[in-house]
Amino acid sequence: VKYHVVYRSSRRHMSSMLPRHMKSFNNDDGIPSSPLDRPALSLIDATAIFIFAAIGKASHAPDGSIDILAVGMTAFPFLLSWFLTTPLLGLYRPEATSDWKQSITTTARGWIVAIPLGCVLRGVIKGYVPPLPFVIVTMIATLIILSAVRAAYTAVSELYVEMF
Repeated sequence: VKYHVVYRSSRRHMSSMLPRHMKSFNNDDGIPSSPLDRPALSLIDATAIFIFAAIGKASHAPDGSIDILAVGMTAFPFLLSWFLTTPLLGLYRPEATSDWKQSITTTARGWIVAIPLGCVLRGVIKGYVPPLPFVIVTMIATLIILSAVRAAYTAVSELYVEMF
């Protein structure tokens, strides 16, 4: 309980520092649900998407090497779709990571919108429709990676709160 009071207080302060156009929709208690309000979780989400892209790129390289620019180009449409849609779906609200089950459920809610949109954006950028095997592997891999890292974030957050 003490953690949530401090957390909510600091969130309101952070929100008041943002320009009006950068604030996202608020929930009933006035806590913004923007990725800017949860930078550690945002960084974890971005890292998970980069990991997905790096694994994919390395698996297609003859020697298993990773071209960072190619990884960034692959990750870009998924990062864009993730950070445009998930705040609207509540993935950065405090209750989204209240426990590991809620974390996975909320992640799936964002994933089902953001990742298909990322596939579409990637197709538009590349100039062709992504092949069905790419879409299937993308959907499965991103669900596993995003759910795992968000559940781990939740578990570590709970442990940290219990310790202090």
